[in-house]
Amino acid sequence: MLIGHAAIVERLREEAAAGRFHHAHLFVGPEHLGKTTVALKLATLLQGAEDQVVVKRQIFEGLDADTVLLLDTGESLPIEEIRGVIERSGQSHLRPYLVVVIENIGRMKPEAMNALLKTLEEPLPETIFFLTAHQEDDVLPTIRSRAHVTRFQTVPDAEMAAACDGHVQTERLLFFAMGRPGKLRRLIDDTVYLEAHEAMLADVLSFMEKPTTAGVFQMTRKFEEDPLLPEMLDILLARARTWALGGRLSPETVERIEDAHLALKQNVNTRLLLENLFLSFVH
Repeated sequence: MLIGHAAIVERLREEAAAGRFHHAHLFVGPEHLGKTTVALKLATLLQGAEDQVVVKRQIFEGLDADTVLLLDTGESLPIEEIRGVIERSGQSHLRPYLVVVIENIGRMKPEAMNALLKTLEEPLPETIFFLTAHQEDDVLPTIRSRAHVTRFQTVPDAEMAAACDGHVQTERLLFFAMGRPGKLRRLIDDTVYLEAHEAMLADVLSFMEKPTTAGVFQMTRKFEEDPLLPEMLDILLARARTWALGGRLSPETVERIEDAHLALKQNVNTRLLLENLFLSFVH
């Protein structure tokens, strides 16, 4: 189910109907916004499968031979996979198009991105690329210049709440999802994931209410190797912004959290990063 982004889908649908659909689309925005879901919805449209339940499911599950889906596994995307896509794009297809969806191309190494660039420079007929990225700086300028860029924003709470369908914890779900449909779906479907967020919120509030040096090292030890560290920083940032608006926290501390979030994507010393961040709360 698509949550939000109806205007984007409708605009691109109209372009397709008018024969003005670009051969390469780059969807840019933070994780879990639904960029890949929009790409797959458009793929079903292009392949004439909107009303074909079985084919639509195959496309979304990466099982359709003429719709290539490379999802983000958390690992870098090797050039061999891109070469495989390039080779496939030169082959025949039974459906109206060969559609290629590559999620988070920022995980591609330079040689893989350059190989993709060559294909985008010399597009084959009836081949459509949907690329997603967390931010534009993750993508080579030369690739951005050859793709139609669409920027995704967070979805308003009213639309997100409708998707909760009366869930007893709707308010909490909206807070944790923070306008990101993909995350909302996981919070609804995965009880353990939701409970982990509840626990992180409790830890964050306990530390913020009474920040101590001992608490700094406790929080650091707890989260430095936690795969949900980015989610914890989201919660910390949301609470910090609220406190800053009420004068309980300085804007500089909010900026430090934002910087720490960005730094996680780099090769940084996570322990040192968290210690310095949490120490900024201790007066």
